[in-house]
Amino acid sequence: MKHKKYKLLVLESLALSSILFTNSLTINHRSIVSYNTYNEGNTTNLVLNKILSDNELKQEIPHMFNYASNGNYFDISSYEDKNNPDYITEGLYSREDEDGTTYYYRGDVDNNNFVFGAYDEDYYVYYSPIVNLDRYYQSIESCQEDGNSRCTPVKLASAGDKMYWKIVRINGDGSIRLIYNGPGLNNLKLGSSVMSFTEEEISGVVGSVSYNLNFNDPKYTGYTYDNGIDSFIKKEVDTWYNNTLGKNNDYDQYVILGRFCSDSSGYNYDGRGNFASYDRLGQRNYDSVKDNTPTFICPETTESYGGSYKLKAGLITADELVFAGESLDVLGNSYLNSGKNGDSYWTMTPFRFDDSDGGYVFTDNGSLSYYEGSINDYYALRPVINIKTEGMTLVGEGTSDNPYYLEKVENNNYEGVITIEEGSSSDIPPAFQEDVPLNIDITWTSDDESISKIEDNKILGLKEGQTIIRGVSSDGLTNYLIRVTVIKNPVTMSNIYLVMGITLILGLATITYGVYRKKREEV
Repeated sequence: MKHKKYKLLVLESLALSSILFTNSLTINHRSIVSYNTYNEGNTTNLVLNKILSDNELKQEIPHMFNYASNGNYFDISSYEDKNNPDYITEGLYSREDEDGTTYYYRGDVDNNNFVFGAYDEDYYVYYSPIVNLDRYYQSIESCQEDGNSRCTPVKLASAGDKMYWKIVRINGDGSIRLIYNGPGLNNLKLGSSVMSFTEEEISGVVGSVSYNLNFNDPKYTGYTYDNGIDSFIKKEVDTWYNNTLGKNNDYDQYVILGRFCSDSSGYNYDGRGNFASYDRLGQRNYDSVKDNTPTFICPETTESYGGSYKLKAGLITADELVFAGESLDVLGNSYLNSGKNGDSYWTMTPFRFDDSDGGYVFTDNGSLSYYEGSINDYYALRPVINIKTEGMTLVGEGTSDNPYYLEKVENNNYEGVITIEEGSSSDIPPAFQEDVPLNIDITWTSDDESISKIEDNKILGLKEGQTIIRGVSSDGLTNYLIRVTVIKNPVTMSNIYLVMGITLILGLATITYGVYRKKREEV
């Protein structure tokens, strides 16, 4: 009887340890999940994605900026234009600007048309019927400031006319840089005293004025001078903007204080000399030792005139003309050029200064090239703006018949918070999946895959710690952010206690059995 009693004790001990072991391994893995929408902004630039999907991104080739985009160049030996077909360049290219990678158009492309804004009311410019018949001002005041005693209004655009633009580039900060391309068909053409409303003549200008009314000092080549005085051209651009887009918050809220550059660097001659911009962009011979080297980064400028600006509206730079495919005094082809209607227009890049005839600024001369214009002469005004793209997508094809326009994207950004045990897994919060169509894939990434990541649609808790898992739908319209905290698994600790318990129980059982055998032997 004693033998059976001791044997039963051992079996009960082993059974108890087995039960404890089994229970410890079947403790449920726990996870705590919650989610909500968040408003950190869409992390995907849908506008840039659209531009890149609609264009093949081209690679710049050596010496390409010594040529117009149609391959034309100036042969200094024969003093005539020639063509090199190896340097025909057209399409979308990339470079670095002050904020990152910028994507710019080159050549006579027709897929960078853009519509943004509209005239809320009939818009008038002013001219003198007595003198200066080919100059058009943004206000009676500026018309009179230029010496006209009588100023007559003429309608530039009608109420409701949409504003059409050309995309110059997608800036490094994701904003879109646009140059005005007119209010569409049937609009006033300015220049040479011609005022017509025929559909064949589409003007992208809003006025025709001098760059500055003074010209006998290098400082007057600056967009501002004397540390803050506005040039005449700047006042005209500002007036146009304030009387159009600036009056309507539906439009003005999208126009950012963008970067503009009036590069007055490099001028260090007494009485005569070129600015650094001419040295960068003035190469005419295709085999010149020095290449044209345009830049999207504003060089250092003098403290008293020119400079780097943050403006709602400004002008294009000569460097941007070169990137777009124009060449110095060479017949070329560029979407920027107004040669289709003959309007020459100002850039905001100083060219040179000469004591004998004053200051000069780069212009697009209306014949598919760029050159210099005396700052007291008159050229057309084509405003440039930069508009933000956060929370927006791009609709259309960019063609003249179907131009691009911005459309607001609903807030499809979701945030999840999950606490999960080490060694366990959890389903992705179901609300995330419900917000994406079945045919749309989600790409998941983890800031630290050693802590947690997603595999086979499961969130894995790999080791103790915190990380963020991010997801984006393949159409770019929905973004996810899951904040994951991985904690120690209670199973791990229970296993430690289990081993200690089993060891203790087995030890006691061994002792008990030893006592039993000893007693049996005594019997």
